[in-house]
Amino acid sequence: MRLRQIEVFYAIMTTGSLRRAAELLHVSQPAASKVLRYAEQSLGFALFERAGGRLVPTREARIMLPHVNAIFEKLSDLKRLTDNLRYARDGHSISIGCVPSLGLSLVPRVVQRYRKDHPGMELTIDAMHGTEIVSRIMNHDLDLGIVFGDYTSDGLTALHLADIPLMLIDSKKGEGPVSVTDIDPERYIGLSENDPTARMLDMLLEEAGIPAKTHVRVRTHFMAAELVRLGGGCAIVDAVTALHHPGLSRPRPLFPPLSVTCTVLFRADHALSHISQDILALLRSELDVDLLALKE
Repeated sequence: MRLRQIEVFYAIMTTGSLRRAAELLHVSQPAASKVLRYAEQSLGFALFERAGGRLVPTREARIMLPHVNAIFEKLSDLKRLTDNLRYARDGHSISIGCVPSLGLSLVPRVVQRYRKDHPGMELTIDAMHGTEIVSRIMNHDLDLGIVFGDYTSDGLTALHLADIPLMLIDSKKGEGPVSVTDIDPERYIGLSENDPTARMLDMLLEEAGIPAKTHVRVRTHFMAAELVRLGGGCAIVDAVTALHHPGLSRPRPLFPPLSVTCTVLFRADHALSHISQDILALLRSELDVDLLALKE
């Protein structure tokens, strides 16, 4: 099948009628009907049966549909890629992916500072998990990724931004450093095993004789903080989340101190644009503000 034939087939499957498919493709109904007829002739079987003025997909058409969906997903990826390449060439755009915890405070502050000085620039920000960030960078869908932990991969460059302290947040107020051995396992809200801090914390808890299996596990530091705010227990989260999540009591440092690495990722075969370099400088500046606030 030619691409135009696939487009007509997909449009009919999506809209349910030849008329609406023609309108969607901005062609006349006879033209769409002609393309469909040629497609069926080249395939050697019917794609639709005519019943009461309607087009009913045949068994073969339904079998083909998932494969056609995949083709259009790839076409969407290609369009997004060409858009990114065009904007990147013009030097007026950057796309950033960040883990949700950093997307709720740190990254918005950086974006606001950058836009104040560069009002004509276009920024696209997405919050997602680290593995998806890596995948989208390698697919040319993101310029920068901001993650917790160390994501080493061929074709990927990782720049260390800062070591972010981990802190205990608890609905029952307390002050001063706290040891992991003092954490009540019945009230502890754990993080998903895929989180880089979770693996480290689970090992420490097991070494302290505290069962790593918790009653509640969540995928983001933000969700853990929100459960604590609602009185659901206690959790260990990164300091950026602990400082900026509304409604929490002052976070408590851990003893001995624990931290998680904050890293910026980008493709190894791409030099950092001037926009990316400016964003990195602002990220470091805002992280310094947060780390200084912990000492006050």
